Formats: sequence, C-alpha cells, structure tokens
Amino acid sequence: MPATLRAQARPIDWDALARESQTVLADYLRVNTTNPPGNELLGARFLKAILDREGIEAQILDTTEIGPNRANLYARLRGSGSKKAIALVHHIDVVPVNPSSWSVDAFSGPTKDGYIWGRGAIDMKGNGIAQLMAMIALKRSGVPLTRDIVFIGNSDEELGSTGAMIFVQRHPELLRDVEYLITEGADNVLDSTGKVMYFAVGVAEKRTFWQRLTVNGVPSHGSRPTKQNPVPKLVAALYKI
Repeated sequence: MPATLRAQARPIDWDALARESQTVLADYLRVNTTNPPGNELLGARFLKAILDREGIEAQILDTTEIGPNRANLYARLRGSGSKKAIALVHHIDVVPVNPSSWSVDAFSGPTKDGYIWGRGAIDMKGNGIAQLMAMIALKRSGVPLTRDIVFIGNSDEELGSTGAMIFVQRHPELLRDVEYLITEGADNVLDSTGKVMYFAVGVAEKRTFWQRLTVNGVPSHGSRPTKQNPVPKLVAALYKI
C-alpha cells in the first residue's frame, strides 16, 4: 500500500480480526446448507446480517426456481471507481455428510487440534469468510479504494452451478464492471509443515467436450498394419485433441 494511503487508513488489530474471523467461520459452519436440498437462503441471511452491521450494502437474490429456500448473496463496498471492480466469490452450499465418518458434529464448528472443524470449512465456507473479513477490514480501515470490492455467495455449486448461471443471466448489470473474479483458485501448494505457500491461480474451467471423428481407410490385421489402416490415423487425431 502506498505511504499516502497508509496514512489515511485507520489501524487494524490483526490478532483481534483473526479471532473474530474464527468465530464467524464457526458460526457459518453451524448453518446447515447441505445440498441437496441446499437451504442457501439461511447462509445468505447469515452473511447479510454481518454485512448490514458493518454498513456494507448487501442484498439477497432469489433463486427459488432451483427449489425452496435457495438464494444468492451480493454485496458491494464502494471505491472511487477509477479502476474496475474485483469480485470475491464463494459458494454457500456444501456436500452431504456421513456422520459415522466424522469424529465431531459436522455442523457444530468446534476448534480441535488447532483447526476449526465442520462441513464446508475447506469447500468453501472458509474461503468465503476469509473474503468477507478482508472486505470488512477494508471498510473498517477507511482506506481509499480505487475500485469497488464485490462479495458474492452463490447457491447450488455442488450439483449444477445453477445459482451462478441464474446470477449472470438475471443480474448482468451487477457484474458489468468486474475485471477480476477471485474464487476457489487452483491447487494450493503446501510446505512440509502444511502451511500454505501460495494460493494458485486458475485461468480456466474444465467442461465436457464431445467430438465425433470419422476416419476413412482400409482395415488391416494388427500384426501387419498398413498406412491405409484408419486406426493409427484416429489415434493420431485423438492425440492432437
């Protein structure tokens, strides 16, 4: 941060913020948003209540066509607008739990062996709270922002990503000025102690890619392949794909 901006910012007690973040994450893990059925509306309300207390504009976006009690959350911390916005994106839903495989209640959020335990702590409520508290820290510090910070909690990521699709289709104006999305990222590299060395960048998302290839030629026996055999040609084409 440039010295001029540091001078304008209010100091942050980072130890206190870390403790607060741990409490907020534990509380978030106690909100059961297992998908199915989802119930992301409960998580969206939880997040919005925090944002409201901090004076950050936030709204719950309906996605009930997916099912009852489904919703996305959208919030924005305003900057000067001289640069395009950055969006911090996570999903509110979590995958189902097999209680017999857990040593703790998956929706109780206890701290054990130095870790906060709960379904979604990694995928991906932990990321969501890190994003939320970073946004709150910026708000509390009063540091002048050259760009808006957008915070998004999506529904139905675990089954079909329909919540994100509905968001984009129904509210494109909320994302029109966004230059970068910070989401789950790519693989995170750990050192020998388990500490995260860096948060890797993902530049693309894998999708299904269907192709039908037809190769013409003259078949031959495998023991005596010929140049006219279509199979090697097909293999060569698949290799290039």
